[in-house]
Amino acid sequence: MQLVPKKEPQKVDYQIWESHTPGDYKLELMDGECLWGGEERDRMTLMLVYNMGLEAFLKSLPSESKQVLRELLAEER
Repeated sequence: MQLVPKKEPQKVDYQIWESHTPGDYKLELMDGECLWGGEERDRMTLMLVYNMGLEAFLKSLPSESKQVLRELLAEER
């Protein structure tokens, strides 16, 4: 299932939770990487942003991160 975060929060059902969290539901830190980094971490992050909404996500970022995000988005154009 492809999640598409939107401006407003979206509910997460059990199917989404199952497919976007680690199989054993444990958060782990290995060599400085949350959830071993990569795909597992990215799936869970996408689910959390989907659930909180892009607006709340942006409000939670420090100004410096917002500037970097603006630059990254401008590069994609």
